[in-house]
Parts: sequence; structure tokens; C-alpha cells
Amino acid sequence: MYAAIIAGGSGTRLWPKSRQDKPKQFQALYTESTMLQDTVRRLDPLIPQDNIFVIAGRSHERIICEQLPWINPANVIGEPMGKDTAPAVGVIATIIHHRDPDAVILISPADHVILKEMEFRNILKAAEQVASEGQNIVTIGIKPTAPETGYGYIQMSENMRHVDGIEVREVVSFKEKPDLATAEEYVSSWSYVWNSGMFVWSAKTILNLFEAHSPEIHKLLMQYAQAIGTPDESAVFEQIYNDFPRISVDYAILESASNISVIPASIGWSDLGSWYSLREIKIPDTHGNVVIGEHVGIDTHSCLVHGERGRLIATIGLDNLVIVDTDDALLLLPVGRSQEIKTLLDEIKKHGKDGYL
Repeated sequence: MYAAIIAGGSGTRLWPKSRQDKPKQFQALYTESTMLQDTVRRLDPLIPQDNIFVIAGRSHERIICEQLPWINPANVIGEPMGKDTAPAVGVIATIIHHRDPDAVILISPADHVILKEMEFRNILKAAEQVASEGQNIVTIGIKPTAPETGYGYIQMSENMRHVDGIEVREVVSFKEKPDLATAEEYVSSWSYVWNSGMFVWSAKTILNLFEAHSPEIHKLLMQYAQAIGTPDESAVFEQIYNDFPRISVDYAILESASNISVIPASIGWSDLGSWYSLREIKIPDTHGNVVIGEHVGIDTHSCLVHGERGRLIATIGLDNLVIVDTDDALLLLPVGRSQEIKTLLDEIKKHGKDGYL
């Protein structure tokens, strides 16, 4: 089995820790390790290190190699420009297929938290078996714990099978991020799970889907496949990225695909999409506070306090606040307004303070 770790994205909702030059996937937000390091570590021993590939913007190649010093530099793919997830998935599938035509690949974001790692690896084993049986796609769905409006959903069929005790269901449809009323309907039904963005499928299946549903992208991928290992490889790589459309893998191929299965999972998953979500997955102290760094508080409750090491944050009489302190920026806001940080960054940009982004 192979892993393709998608490490693009800016993680703006976790500003001021997440910055343009070092977004959240390269930050230590939940553990002592960075989110990229945690993503790769949890795959051990299921996936050999030499079978792990990481794709991200070219400006982040150096930090990837620093955080994963053992990785073969050839397994770090630097995109010359961001074109969303379809080109990224297609390019990595083409590279892996060139190396191993029978490869089965896990596509995974680099910035998610998974607490139940052994259960996750058992799910991946079952998914690999299903993906190896033919032109099958297996996605990992997360059993919802709340009517989240920030996640896409997957509708499951009643048709199911078990693989080594793991429940595998047919996918009926993918749903866009819903409004609250619709999310509440989804959560009240057994047949909907959150879309985690993790997929297991063979390299052949991925390329065949591009050929069937996105022939323009497939043509460019085949140009690149012919150039791999030749003196023209770098030039062709630049050219195909210039020509790729900007499109997600969902729109490019998944929404038109068949033979999609979902494994509903309870694995302690979070996409860590906001400071609120970090507060929700960390174990609070006796006052309901989640503290990362140094904090002394009086009459302080249900706050997230995230500071740099060696710098004390002291509070009096605060409730339900996010407090994030870095070397050059301090963020204070009510927990319930964590999703508004993108708007705040627009305001910072309007004031000409781009250096803080």
C-alpha cells in the first residue's frame, strides 16, 4: 500500500499560529509533533516509509524534508502552482503507477487529528482489500457527533458487507456542506456520515476515472507519464500544471464515479478547522480550560489558551475565549466566533499589514 499525503492549503482559520509560510499542517498544534509528522507516523507500520509521498506547494518542499528527514526527496512533489486537489491526486497517481502499476493508494490530508490510531489502521487494511478487488473506491466516513455545517456528508446505502469485522457500505451520494436544519436531519439518520476526505483506491482506478470523466486532465497526465525519467520531465511537469484546470477531485471524478464504498468510522477524528475544534478535542482542566503553553488564571473558565513556550499568559475573570499568543501577534475572540478569522485576515490585509499573514 502507498500513501499520498496532500499537504497544501493555508489553514487561515488557525491564524496566528498558521501562516502563509508555515500553515497548520507544518505546525505542532495538538501534540509535540507537527500535524504532517503525526499524519505520517500513524501510518507506521502499515505503509513502508519508501511508499509515502507528499505533495504541496513548491515553497514548502524544504520544510517537508526538514520535518520528514528520512523521506526520499523524489517522494516530495512540489507543485509550481495550486490547482486544487484533482491535479494533485492525478500527478501522484501517475508517479506511483509508473513505479508500481498495481499500487493501492491512500489519499489523505496532512492536517487531520485521529486519536484511535490502531482502529484507523485496521480500517485501512479493510479498505485496501476492497480497493484491490477491482475498480473500487473506498472512502472513510466519520460517524457524526453533532450537526456540523462545516463538513460535507456521505449518504450510505443499507447494502453492506464486512471485511475482517469492518463494516463496508455502498455510497448513495455525496452531499455539500449543509445548512443547520439539513445537518440536523442528517445526524438524526443512521445513513449519513461526515466526509473525511480520505480515499483508498488503486492507481489504475484513479487514472481510469480521469480518462472517463476528465479527459482533459487525463491527456496531460499521460504526457507527464511519458516524460517521467527523461530529460524532459521537469519541463513537462511545469507545462501540465500551467494547463491544468483548477478543480477538486470531487468535481473532476468522484461525483461521476460508481463502485464507491464507505467505511463508517469512530476514530476520534477532527479536521482541526478552527480554534474551537481544537478546544473540543483536547482534554480540559478542572475549570474547562484547554491550555497549551504557560497559563495562570483566576476565575477563568472554558477558554482555549495557546501560547509560546516560556511566555506566561495570565487571565482574570474570562469565560469562553480563545487566546492565542505568538511572537508577533495576539488573537482574542469568543469561542463561538472562531469561523470569522478569515474575515479578520481580510481586514488585516486592508490595513496593509500583510507581514502578519
